[in-house]
Amino acid sequence: MKKIAVLGLVVALGGCANHANIEMPAVTQVYHESFENKSISYEIMYSQPKPGVFSGGEQMPLVPLEQAEFSVASAATLRKLPDYIYQQLPPTVKRLENGQGDFKLVVELTAYDKKGLVYSDHEFAKSFGKNLLTLGFASSEYDIIADFDAKYKLYSGDKEIFVESYNVQESVDHERGDFDSFNSLNDYAGQLLEKHLILTLNDFFKKSTTKI
Repeated sequence: MKKIAVLGLVVALGGCANHANIEMPAVTQVYHESFENKSISYEIMYSQPKPGVFSGGEQMPLVPLEQAEFSVASAATLRKLPDYIYQQLPPTVKRLENGQGDFKLVVELTAYDKKGLVYSDHEFAKSFGKNLLTLGFASSEYDIIADFDAKYKLYSGDKEIFVESYNVQESVDHERGDFDSFNSLNDYAGQLLEKHLILTLNDFFKKSTTKI
């Protein structure tokens, strides 16, 4: 009976991995007369601690996204960032290149970890304990962590008409199975980033309609 109980524990802990459950918010895009027949462009500014094992980790200044220095992990997660933001712009405005249009949105994103705005953190102690109990068959434990500040600024011509800041913090449990690739961690990090950009940008544009 003891052998059966141990085998059952191995099967339970070493079975299918429980992946992060990231529910995308159901929001209504912002429709407002002030955005009708108008055009908008946007610019992304980015800052994170200096990447590299031997760096001091000092916070780097905000610079345009294309000029920023990334870690490997943050570069993978941020590859779809411009698309995430583009999709949250008011649907009735025409999207133009940076510096053009009736409105301009400046997105300032500040990460506080070298791995970027959203990243995976390996829970070594928990994973090691599970592997001891399952003879090495257990999935690996991770946290998918969002930890960043977002500031959005809306301009009409050269005039700043609305500014709002958001502090984003969330941690989601994730298990990576033996057959899951390491790239899957970046996929879940990207989903969590997209979730919070949807929430914050939707709130920002809703509030901005009272200032235009």
